[in-house]
Amino acid sequence: MAGARHFLPLAALLVLLATTTSAAKPKRKTVSVTDEEVVKARDFALAEIVKLSDSYRDMKINTVSTAETARSAFADGTNYFLKMELECTSLCAAPLSPASTCRRGHYKGVNEIIVFEKDDGHYDGIAIDEFPQMDGEYHPCTPSYKGPEKCDPAEHRTPEQAALFLDDDEDEAGGKTEL
Repeated sequence: MAGARHFLPLAALLVLLATTTSAAKPKRKTVSVTDEEVVKARDFALAEIVKLSDSYRDMKINTVSTAETARSAFADGTNYFLKMELECTSLCAAPLSPASTCRRGHYKGVNEIIVFEKDDGHYDGIAIDEFPQMDGEYHPCTPSYKGPEKCDPAEHRTPEQAALFLDDDEDEAGGKTEL
């Protein structure tokens, strides 16, 4: 009898939590993939993906198959739920960023991406279901590369970086010139 007395309040609490949790989840609304706000969110998502890796530099969106919106869980913006087919052929062309993990090859796949937009109109970031994986080898200038090809770091410097490595002019006496 004493066990039943403790079980009833616990059961009531679990039912209350279950109904509160499901009621708090924002409902998604299907929107057109050509909607102006969806297009802005799509373009922001691509720009953010490109920043993630030198491998994604040439990433493009083939199609956006579905788009949904929902109020953010914190009620301070809108979340865009986009299902997009992404494609990229990565050559790891110069310049590579320092400590790059650029992988050459091809990627084509469908990814689900959430874009977070705040009420003041700025985008706050993205979430992606899975990072695109290139099907080729790492570039020889990356720390992850284990093959026989040799790296020429000079070919991966920006013009600004290359200027830092220029040899100083030597004067006629064979010494360095003073600045």
